[in-house]
Amino acid sequence: MSIKSWNILLVLALVIVLSGGGYILYQNNQQKQAEIAKAEAEEQARIAEETQRKKQEQTALMQNFEDFLNNFLQDINTQVYEYKQARTVMDELLKPGNQSTPEYIIENARLAEGTVMSLQLQMEDILKQFEKANADLKPLIEKLTPDSQDHVRQTWNKIRNENAEKFMAFFESDQEVLSAQLKLIEFYKSHAQILHADIENQRITFDDISLQEQEALLRAKIMATKAAQKDLFKKIQETNKTAQ
Repeated sequence: MSIKSWNILLVLALVIVLSGGGYILYQNNQQKQAEIAKAEAEEQARIAEETQRKKQEQTALMQNFEDFLNNFLQDINTQVYEYKQARTVMDELLKPGNQSTPEYIIENARLAEGTVMSLQLQMEDILKQFEKANADLKPLIEKLTPDSQDHVRQTWNKIRNENAEKFMAFFESDQEVLSAQLKLIEFYKSHAQILHADIENQRITFDDISLQEQEALLRAKIMATKAAQKDLFKKIQETNKTAQ
């Protein structure tokens, strides 16, 4: 075989080798590109899934906040209802029918003192619910996004402040009513042997005009303090309706 023929064969062999190597490189490159594309697609899918998960989590947390508010207002509503029910005892103790004998009057005074102490504890418990709720809400807020945190804080602070102010004002006023009622009950106790319970006309009378005037002034004080808290009581009722 001539040198020329060998050269031709070598060139052909080299072309074949280079072609094969190029094909392998091409295949490897295609495989790498496919792997990269697959990895990118998987990452995009993971990001989309994570975004959706976080969105659902935030939606659930906001629903938890709504439930929290509803439950909080409902709990307050229940406690206020219980307070109002217990509160009627003082009105009952002042009725002439409960002043018919000295023994009843003395027992009324004892019951009145215990009732006022119990009512004061109920007032404190209701007001403490606002601070307790504030602490209970903190872990939920920490899980929210910054924007949602701002929204929740603003909403909660508005509801808390408005309602806390209503209850504080009402209870402060009711303390005055309770104090006036206690004074009248103590007045009856001090004069248990000489007062007259006119059950038919629903009034207490005294033979001594000065005592009758004192009794009238004490009753007037109760009426005045109740009248002063009338608007406050309406605001409390509005809170109860909102909770319902």
